[in-house]
Amino acid sequence: MPFTNSNDYLDGRKPVVFPSGIETVAVRFPIALASADLDANDCGTVAILPAGCVPVGLVYDSDDLDTNVSPTIAASVGPVNSGATDLSSTWASGITASQSGASAVVSLSTAAMRLAPAATDTLIGIKFTAAAATKAAGEVGLTLLYRAA
Repeated sequence: MPFTNSNDYLDGRKPVVFPSGIETVAVRFPIALASADLDANDCGTVAILPAGCVPVGLVYDSDDLDTNVSPTIAASVGPVNSGATDLSSTWASGITASQSGASAVVSLSTAAMRLAPAATDTLIGIKFTAAAATKAAGEVGLTLLYRAA
């Protein structure tokens, strides 16, 4: 199920930054998540990788979305499918920063690092692979580092 909320980038209120040369660009894409978004297999769009660009890094930051003494929430990140109901591939998995409210520099998969630039924008999402034991609404951010191909 798609996330309850969106963000300014996805809604077109903020333009996505495009590199003007050989530099790497870092853009943080925040999204407010409702407690209903924190079930296993919930997936939603959070970020946009502009056409003609390739990813070079990812930082995941989160409020404490699982307030249980033994938190269980875990996430994966990658491009979403056409219905934004699942990831079409996984760039990173086993992310547990939402268990305690933390940030994590995420190692991208080999497939993500070798991604060919697309002719259209690529929508990037988060999928919760394990549900929160005790759900708490909060914000998650993906800082996507990318460069022109």
